[in-house]
Amino acid sequence: MYERAINVEKREARSVENLVLAITRTDLANRRTLLAYLNTAIALFVSGAGLLKLSGAVWLEGLGVLFMPASVIVAVVGIIDYRVQRRGIVAERAAADADRAAL
Repeated sequence: MYERAINVEKREARSVENLVLAITRTDLANRRTLLAYLNTAIALFVSGAGLLKLSGAVWLEGLGVLFMPASVIVAVVGIIDYRVQRRGIVAERAAADADRAAL
């Protein structure tokens, strides 16, 4: 009977540790997603600036004018998404830390 109680405690501790690792992976994935948004925003901005500077066609310049504000929108959406997800991750980490402290 005593051995079962020890095994249950070990399983619960392992479960909490797995949760902590999952939260860490989620946090890292959230950061990668932000970097992908920012990478896309930079690419759009540079493409827009290049089209404005180097193209001779009016429609290409118009496309460049569209790309530059689109890059700002992509960056803002990425930052907002990061912050929203971050709040959830921080709350989940606090709950996991409380569970770990309870063990």
